[in-house]
Amino acid sequence: LIDEIDFEDYTDRHAFGEIYETLLKELQSAGSSGEYYTPRAVTDFMIEMINPRLGETVADFAAGTAGFLTSTLKHLDEQVESVEDREAYRSSVYGIEKKPMPYLLGVTNLLLHDVDQPQFIHGNSLERNVRDFKDSEKFDVVTMNPPYGGTEQESVKANFPQASETAVLFIALITYRLKRHGRAGVVLPDGFLFGNDGAKVALKERLLKEFNLHTIIRLPGSVFSPYTSIATNLLFFDNTGATKETWYYRVDLPKDYKAFSKTRPMLREHLADA
Repeated sequence: LIDEIDFEDYTDRHAFGEIYETLLKELQSAGSSGEYYTPRAVTDFMIEMINPRLGETVADFAAGTAGFLTSTLKHLDEQVESVEDREAYRSSVYGIEKKPMPYLLGVTNLLLHDVDQPQFIHGNSLERNVRDFKDSEKFDVVTMNPPYGGTEQESVKANFPQASETAVLFIALITYRLKRHGRAGVVLPDGFLFGNDGAKVALKERLLKEFNLHTIIRLPGSVFSPYTSIATNLLFFDNTGATKETWYYRVDLPKDYKAFSKTRPMLREHLADA
């Protein structure tokens, strides 16, 4: 079947990209440190709300198989009207992934979405000291679903003012790599929102005092099933100044659902009210 695909043909290539993403979804099973396939409904919704524009840079520092980045590319594709636009489209997304297998799948995913030279790096985005990032290494938009609950080596934790578990380190990283007026959307577990250890409290305080945490959307518990039943939230914030008010919204299960599952996953329309 692959031999019959004309990769020079936009429609054929696009169709293959869709097939590939479906395969990725089937491949994913529970990760070892809270690494789960983010449902397409969630990535598409987050990108639609953040609304990246052509010419902006969009990053994911734990990109996995590049789900957030391909959602971004689909969103930007509708804005392309010229050859210059297409060039801007190809250089708009940036990702880092630590594990070899997801990295390989992510690069392939970007190639299939018409990005000839993906800015997709195999490495650990937590390995540099956060104070060392220059303005040229900051982004207009950051969207991600960081690994939860994992731990990093002490040498990595030394790169952060307050060391903690991985989800917290990634939030700290975003605050250092988001441009002034930049926007961020992150999937985070209850552990971050309600945890009261020193590092979490300090970071939440910083998020409210230095950033505008304008929206928190609570997802139903089974969004990531069958992989995990961890309760998750979508946090949206921007780098425009202190938080004045936060809009909090709870997405409930649709009436005829007891839970989301592999056969009945969350769909984009389930987020329509939000």
